[in-house]
This record gives sequence, structure tokens and C-alpha cells, in this order.
Amino acid sequence: MSKLASMLVKHQEESKNWKWCIGPKIEAKVQENIAKGAVYPVTPFKNGVFGVCIGRALLNVDILNHTCTCRGWQMLGIPCEHATAVIISIGQNVTDFVDDCYKYPMQELIYGGSFSGIETHDMPTVDDDGLVQSITEEVFFSLKPPHTKRPPGRPRKKRIESQFQDKRPVYCSRCHMSGHNRKTCKNPLP
Repeated sequence: MSKLASMLVKHQEESKNWKWCIGPKIEAKVQENIAKGAVYPVTPFKNGVFGVCIGRALLNVDILNHTCTCRGWQMLGIPCEHATAVIISIGQNVTDFVDDCYKYPMQELIYGGSFSGIETHDMPTVDDDGLVQSITEEVFFSLKPPHTKRPPGRPRKKRIESQFQDKRPVYCSRCHMSGHNRKTCKNPLP
């Protein structure tokens, strides 16, 4: 628990030292995507949709809905290399199109709350031999599942019938007598 609490405090302190509105790792990813997307030609379409040519493929980037057909922008919330090419071509700032969860105000809300650990001073301890010891020095045997071993060999195909179980009489469909069936019938035909 203390490890989690120290990690949250560390992240909160680091976020106060950010140079821009987004963190350094996200800023590095944005700069990497800008460098990759600088070579792509951009073709404007209608209603905020742009086409980005990559060799023979054409990807559609919708600036208004923050989508790209490569699905990278939707999955991460960070503009992909195709989206950065479009954003730069229209003269906008790429960091404005990064999802709000990566920006400082949201990080401040996430890590700004209080955090308290769970008190464990009265929890019982378990020894290596399986004994449970409470804080009042009482010793309990821990419950373990029973040792079961599967019997060797193939499992039975037919269940063992009880000696008290009633057997259903067999009737022959040919002569209508009990005790045998049609296949084993030796009676002459009527």
C-alpha cells in the first residue's frame, strides 16, 4: 500500500514540474508523430475531413471528430502521425488535439485527492507451516483442501447398479413375451 501511495505522490509532484500542458512522455510521443508525419502529403476534403497519402494507400483524418482510419488516434487519444500531418498543414497546434486525460488539469484532478492506507495492525499472520496466529497469540490450523488422488486406469463406462434397484422387464415386440427381445426370439411366428 505504501508503494502505491508513494507512486501517486511522486506522480503528482512530477506533474507540477511539467513545462507544457501535457507531460514529457506524451510530448515526446507527439514530437515523434510530428517527425513521422512531416513527409505525408495532405489533401483537404469536405467538413473537416482530410486525406493523407501513404504510398498507394489513402487514410481519412477527421479533425472535428478526432478520428483517423488507422485507429491510432481513437485508441490512444494522442494524434497519430497522419493526424499530426493534417493538423500542421492547417496551422493548428498539435497539443490542442491531445485528449484531455493527458493534460495537466485532468492529472491534477486524478492525483489531487487524498489517499489513506488500510490499517493492518490486527491482522492474523500465517506461518510457513500453515499455522494462523492471531494478535492475541491464539493459534489456529489453517484449512487446506483434502488430498485426493484420481484412481489409476480408465474410468468405468457403466455405473455399478445397486442390488436393491428394480430392473425393468424386457418384452419381445414379435411374440409379446417377456424375458427376451425381437433379435433373440426363438418362438415361431403366429
